[in-house]
Amino acid sequence: MTEPVTAHTQRFVRSLWTLDRELAYARHYPAVTWVGSFSRDIEALGAWHARNGDPGWARRRRQVVSILAEADRLSALAELVGVGALPGRERMVLLAGRLLREGVLQQSALSDNDAYCGPGKAAALIDLVLDVVRACEERVDAGVPAATVEELDFSPLLRAREDVGRDDADGVRRHRAAMLTRLEELS
Repeated sequence: MTEPVTAHTQRFVRSLWTLDRELAYARHYPAVTWVGSFSRDIEALGAWHARNGDPGWARRRRQVVSILAEADRLSALAELVGVGALPGRERMVLLAGRLLREGVLQQSALSDNDAYCGPGKAAALIDLVLDVVRACEERVDAGVPAATVEELDFSPLLRAREDVGRDDADGVRRHRAAMLTRLEELS
């Protein structure tokens, strides 16, 4: 990544998508890693989204990047001590990272519906995961064991990107309401 041609190209392209062999082996497609990938135009993208009807884009992006970074850090720790040794809040961060990776970032190469995602649906998918994770954290803070929350069936959340149309943000919001109702039932 530091050889002159690559470094010079990055200056002009202003972004980089880094592929990860481990993600590919885990059948996570596209295998673009969030750790080594970047864009130098985040502020411009946030301003564009704000002008075009999505003022929360930059906030959502910051939350997603923060959660993924913290989940990566905690998974390295969990490999050493085991997930069960982590406090409930940290276990919810690991859950959040998994839900973001599998429910938002991953695509099915075999699904025509999953080949494209409109900006409204993408925002709704991220809001779905962030709201569900927030509700999971609230349940753990209220005394529900982290293991009980982790055992909940999150497959409707994970299937939301394929179950609704390419631009169907309202369909994603219906999945959100159903998941939040399930979480409220935990005690």
